[in-house]
Amino acid sequence: MIDLTIDNLLQQLKSLGYEANLQKETNQIYIILKVAESDFPVFFKIASEGELLQVLVFMPGTLQDGTEGEVGRILHYINKELDIPGFGMDEAAKVIFYRIMLPAKDKKIDEKLLKTYLGIVEPVCETFAPAIMTVATGNLTFNKVLEKLKEASNANT
Repeated sequence: MIDLTIDNLLQQLKSLGYEANLQKETNQIYIILKVAESDFPVFFKIASEGELLQVLVFMPGTLQDGTEGEVGRILHYINKELDIPGFGMDEAAKVIFYRIMLPAKDKKIDEKLLKTYLGIVEPVCETFAPAIMTVATGNLTFNKVLEKLKEASNANT
């Protein structure tokens, strides 16, 4: 367990091999994950007076006007299948994100828990970002994505 401070978190992320930086104006740490040739900005924020660590992963690209309802549908569909924290969107900022909230008991974070959840981020992004961003750009509707998933599933059986 480490004390959940910006400096300790920065050092922990670096020790895990991430190129972590401090964004001074927001007092958040950020890294850029390269997944399937796309950049996923990841921000770490200490919340609730040190009792929680928020990990926010932004999907590449922006939410196109008029796609909000379809994106909401696909995010809800994916979230109901995930056993771990999930996806959301900020319509005003036109961004889609994946959020994890890690508890910090007595303002201490378990390094193994942090490493485990960070290990989940890459496969989650790789698996779901293409479908989400295809809907977010208006290239496909939620129903078309479901059709394609069913076709792929039938082809594999």
